[in-house]
Amino acid sequence: MMAREKKLKPESNAAYKTYIWFCKFTDLIWNPRRHLKRIPLKEGMAVVDYGCGPGRYTLPVAKLVGPKGKVFAVDIQPLAISTIKGKAARESLTNIEAILVDSYNTGIQSSSVDLVLFIDTLHLIRDCDALFQEIHRMLKQDGTLFMDPGHMKMPGARKIVESTGLFTIVECRGHDMLVAPKAKQ
Repeated sequence: MMAREKKLKPESNAAYKTYIWFCKFTDLIWNPRRHLKRIPLKEGMAVVDYGCGPGRYTLPVAKLVGPKGKVFAVDIQPLAISTIKGKAARESLTNIEAILVDSYNTGIQSSSVDLVLFIDTLHLIRDCDALFQEIHRMLKQDGTLFMDPGHMKMPGARKIVESTGLFTIVECRGHDMLVAPKAKQ
């Protein structure tokens, strides 16, 4: 961890459990898997589900990238990580690596990731520069960042991404954004 990085604190377990309940309820009405058709996934990809929560995307993505692919489920909430590990074990998914972080640094190898999923998490980020530097570091040069700003309006999300100077917005479709990393220096 770099010296200037501040440790991130997860929400309380009670707040996280309330969030899980809310997710289960809203998933009945607004299926999160609707994104899967729009995410440029291919078998064998290395994917990071940044802010994975209870695995709403992690598990379906792990099935789509198959046994030759890998999904890194990253979160600051220990309950999220234990939930992912339990679900992966129950479904015999061995291509998921759950990573508990206390900063924006994931420890994932540089230039090793094909796709980063960043869905409905941007509004929770305190240091967007640190986050997007980490995403840029992880992504391969031809990699993609798939974002849904969720609780944040698209113009604000675009402004944040563009202000980093690290990415080019390739396409905006509805509430989804495909973003490509600029050349690493």
